[in-house]
Amino acid sequence: MSPSALAPLRVDPPLPKVGTFDPQDDGRIAKQYVLQVKERVRQLHEGGCAGSLLVEAYAAAMDRLIRFLVVTTTADYNSRFVLLDHRCAIVAQGGYGRRELSPCSDIDLLLLFPWKRNSYVETIAEKIYYSLLEAGISIGAAARNVAETVRLAARDTVVQTSLLDARYLCGDRRLYEEFRTAFEKEVLRRGAVKFFGKKLRESAERYQQWGDSIYVLQPNVKEGKGGLRDIHTASWIAKVKFKVKALHDLVLKGVIGEEELSELERSRDFILRVRNAMHLASGGHQDHLTLELQEQVAPALGFRAASNDPDGAVQDFMREYFRHASTVSRVAASIIERALDRQRVSVGNEGAIRRKIREGVYVMGDRLVVTSASIVRRDPSNLVTLFLDAQRHGVQLGDSTRRVIRENLDLLGEKERRSPAFVQPFREIMRGRERVFETLSEMHSLGVLCQLVPEFRRIDRLVRRDPFHIYTVDQHSLAGVRELERLRAGQHKDSSPLLTQVIRETEDLDILYLGMLFHDVGKGEGHGHSERGARLVSEIAQRIGLNEDEAAQWVFLVRHHLLMTKLVVSRDTHDERLVLSFARTVQTEDNLRKLYLLTFADLKATSPAAWNNWRDMVLGEFYLRTLGAFERGDLSEDNQGEHAGRVKSRVLEQVAPKKRGEVSLFLERMPESYLLNCQVADILRHAALVARLREEIEAAAPADKEHVFVCDVRHFPSSDYSEFTICMLDRPGLFASLAGVLAAHQMNIAGARVMTSADGIVLDRFRIAHGEAPQLVTDEKRWARVQALLAEVLRGTVDLGAKVEQALPSPVILRRRGARVTTEVLVDNRVSPEYTVLDVYAEDRPGLLFAMASCLHELGLNIHVAKATTNLNQVLDVFYVSHRGHKIEDEALLDEIRGKLRERVEGLVNRGVVR
Repeated sequence: MSPSALAPLRVDPPLPKVGTFDPQDDGRIAKQYVLQVKERVRQLHEGGCAGSLLVEAYAAAMDRLIRFLVVTTTADYNSRFVLLDHRCAIVAQGGYGRRELSPCSDIDLLLLFPWKRNSYVETIAEKIYYSLLEAGISIGAAARNVAETVRLAARDTVVQTSLLDARYLCGDRRLYEEFRTAFEKEVLRRGAVKFFGKKLRESAERYQQWGDSIYVLQPNVKEGKGGLRDIHTASWIAKVKFKVKALHDLVLKGVIGEEELSELERSRDFILRVRNAMHLASGGHQDHLTLELQEQVAPALGFRAASNDPDGAVQDFMREYFRHASTVSRVAASIIERALDRQRVSVGNEGAIRRKIREGVYVMGDRLVVTSASIVRRDPSNLVTLFLDAQRHGVQLGDSTRRVIRENLDLLGEKERRSPAFVQPFREIMRGRERVFETLSEMHSLGVLCQLVPEFRRIDRLVRRDPFHIYTVDQHSLAGVRELERLRAGQHKDSSPLLTQVIRETEDLDILYLGMLFHDVGKGEGHGHSERGARLVSEIAQRIGLNEDEAAQWVFLVRHHLLMTKLVVSRDTHDERLVLSFARTVQTEDNLRKLYLLTFADLKATSPAAWNNWRDMVLGEFYLRTLGAFERGDLSEDNQGEHAGRVKSRVLEQVAPKKRGEVSLFLERMPESYLLNCQVADILRHAALVARLREEIEAAAPADKEHVFVCDVRHFPSSDYSEFTICMLDRPGLFASLAGVLAAHQMNIAGARVMTSADGIVLDRFRIAHGEAPQLVTDEKRWARVQALLAEVLRGTVDLGAKVEQALPSPVILRRRGARVTTEVLVDNRVSPEYTVLDVYAEDRPGLLFAMASCLHELGLNIHVAKATTNLNQVLDVFYVSHRGHKIEDEALLDEIRGKLRERVEGLVNRGVVR
């Protein structure tokens, strides 16, 4: 970067003169010096010091300390030994070489010597290393001769990169110059193409690790996209390509302009100030801007929250960070592009080889270029049409074209937003067969999307602080469009064949893309974002000329984009009444298809953990059930009995004549909801289980009949779950006992369903998530142990609570992951005509379902359906319950249930173990 225009800061206190202290005190002196320097650095930072000035001042203070150590050590060595031709040069490299030293950064040094390492070099190396270590400075130091250093740099790009930023500190200056000459001749002039490729691959790997977007909610300010490493990479490539010493030299060579360099320097300064604040707040070398650090850094940098918006300070701070990160990414990419000759056409350059698209618009290589900025000034609709051109021809906008668009955004105003000349190319982009996400992302990064649809500005770089989303709201919406395109292209055909089939059967995907792009637009307006967003897109639809049906579908998708997820997570989606109610809300099969696809994309774009085989399965099941309701035309509740009768007929058709009486009796005794919610194959299997149970009860001694049970375990590896079904005579607290036995064997219960026949036989089905260790869940010996423990529990010969507690991790292991989750217990008496529904939100802990089920049993409640869903460290457990055979209407009892459940859950979470 260019030298500071301000006078250099001094943060270093005085050091003693040589000969005035015992050389053995070097470490103590260094420690005291560093403490004083860091205190001064903190004071300057808190006083508002620019980030770049502070890191340069801190680096200068470390320069002075290292020179002091070298001088004092040399003097001491001379007093004891004959100093022959002991040449040695101390070189700063890496970030220290760039003078980019934040308060807790490492110091990277190279000790150069001409031939062989001698006692003088060893003495200097040890003194610097141990003195800095005693002072609390992390140090990386290497000692090599010039020839070794050059050979290593020629074959190791990491060493080569570090040496690109090398800077002479002290010692033999002539030796350092010999090294620089050999390095430039033997390394920088050879293998440049290999070096460029390596640096670009490293950038891609960094983005993969820290997020392929600038707008991740918890960015790495050094290694992430738009972070300091992007500037370093551009600088390294420029140094090799253009033989410059710093980026400001590129202005003299005409590679970048003064304005671009100034933008980059301002953004670098801001990010360095953020990094300094992070180091000071954390007390360590911290570059990951976590949610917790954001809360500390925002006020430290002067961002203040309004009384009615406690998150406002962090949101404003992160918007500003993303603005600067975007500038870094853009300018750094531009420097690299020009260095690698990917874009050599500038505005007005008529001599380049190119393919004409239309008047004034050309394709050169993989870039779309314009011959003059006047193409936009004469016809401002080109601010949108140029993106359509790039999409259709499968190329990116050239650097000069981006600059023209960015500099003329003011030509797109209120009148233009309603003009077909602007709106139609936007609609065509949304209808594109390919590159919809890529085109929309480019439009957004250059400011065109927010100019064309100002409502999108409400979510531009908007941070919503929750542990589930990894992107800002705008980038999450764009990522959802990308996931829909990937699905359409068949990238998920093996893992999600149903979704792939549905998107290929769906027409008018432009409305689906619009729904995804604007599904969260209401978040810029506060709570109730779905309804707010629906009102906003209704206005936008009118402005951009959608017909009545298109507008209605867009509004529907935004208003109900959370509905499928909510129902699958918190309600019994096997309940036919719920399916019918959902179908009435959806209204059409086309709405259903698009909502199903939108739900997938919304979850997939939230975080890697938000979409999995389990979600794929349960959403697919719910979609097919609802589709079946449309196909049958039975959207009224009057035909439930007829539907159950049809199920019975299909079951009996597959039963041998001699068994039909027995199976028919089983069907008559099971509740109607069971017939409506089970597949024919499952019903046949359950009928066989009940028949086995009756035989074993018949054969058992009278005292043992109530303890007899039969089980069935089935594994579904492709869906990441196993199903455990148990059949026995019903008894109070049975569900809690079953949950406890599974918890004692560390089985992760993802869902459960309880079905009881008229004659008191219960069928309990548990779905066990495979998680990260499917081999443990599918181990048949483990299931044998489950059944053995269950037999003991039913006979009352074992303390189940103790078994569960013994199986759980210790409280020390159960560290909290992320923010503390507040326990909530909600009661719903409307969704089911027969049962009261309890929604319990809590922090995830092993044994949680057992603890809650035990509590409900102790309160005298019967559990009929249970569902369990986990998102990161938050659990939602849903119970359909009754009390003495009825829904719970008594407010006093409901208050007691809420209180006892909350108390039991909090006790488990806080202690880390079950009672």
